[in-house]
Amino acid sequence: MSKAQVQASARAMRLRRFSLWALPVALIAALALRGRETATNWWRASDLFPQPVRFDASAPLAGADWRVVSLQRVAERPDGTTVALLELEATVRDPAPFALLPCRIALADGTGQRWLPTFLAPTEVSRLPSRRNSQAKTCGPALASKPEAGAVLAIAESFLLPRAAFAQVDVVVSLAGGRPHYLRFARGS
Repeated sequence: MSKAQVQASARAMRLRRFSLWALPVALIAALALRGRETATNWWRASDLFPQPVRFDASAPLAGADWRVVSLQRVAERPDGTTVALLELEATVRDPAPFALLPCRIALADGTGQRWLPTFLAPTEVSRLPSRRNSQAKTCGPALASKPEAGAVLAIAESFLLPRAAFAQVDVVVSLAGGRPHYLRFARGS
């Protein structure tokens, strides 16, 4: 073997060793960068910090002042569930953070169980006296309408939940512009 071949072989060996040592470093760096992005997305999408509010009070969140107008039981089903209708009012102060979707409105009990809004068939909604002439929208379309500052929006959502749970549920309002903070209107407070 000539001197040039020995040097080339030694250089190739060093490059292989360097590549093997660089691989774990590159993998760790890639995982850290990807993990940071995932953690940031999780932070922005999670409801982490509740802001307790009395049920009859109003509170600011994501560019609007929110107030529960009513939470009422409107029907009982034979399967042991209750149809509940929640009516909220949002007074827009800053349209930019308010109009960010998605929004989440839920009913939650003290154990952490949450009930999300349920689609009711039009025939079932028309039987609800409080919804017949209502101009209220659900949360998504209300935010997507891009309201101006000062606008007062009526928002209504319907829920199906166990009959026994209705008396203990709180109202939870979470908007993308306010996360990781959210409002929890407590009925017991």
